[in-house]
Amino acid sequence: MEKIRKYRLLLILTALLLCLSGCSNENASSGAASLEQSSAAAMIIPMDELTAEPRFYDWNQNGTAMQLIALKSSAGDVQLAYNTCQSCAGSPYAYFEYQNGVLVCQNCMNRFGLDSVGKVAGGCNPMPVTGYQLDGDQVTIPADALTKAASSFRNWKVFR
Repeated sequence: MEKIRKYRLLLILTALLLCLSGCSNENASSGAASLEQSSAAAMIIPMDELTAEPRFYDWNQNGTAMQLIALKSSAGDVQLAYNTCQSCAGSPYAYFEYQNGVLVCQNCMNRFGLDSVGKVAGGCNPMPVTGYQLDGDQVTIPADALTKAASSFRNWKVFR
């Protein structure tokens, strides 16, 4: 009887581990995209992927998992922000999810309008991306800007 219990426990633990491993790459948004990268590389986002709906881009900078929010305003302007809440920084849940037309901080549940993405700094907002370049059909974020922002993602839970 003891062997059967151990066998059942082993099966349950194996099933649980398989389930968890299948969920380990869950993103803040179901539509997250992952870009080819190296730690010394700039991040390049094709302009034709950007719309009025936010798109989430996964990135790994020197071993730190990060995510960017990118969209185009109704005027066609590029809006970029790192997907981490400036006020809640340090919390594993300091990231935003897109819900019902707004971004919602998963730590404090503050709501943030899309029109301010990448434009408003400080407070409970996604951290604006600075130093990026528009190169015709793509947006380029230099590696040094990504490295500088990576420290804001140290405790980020999304990829863990």
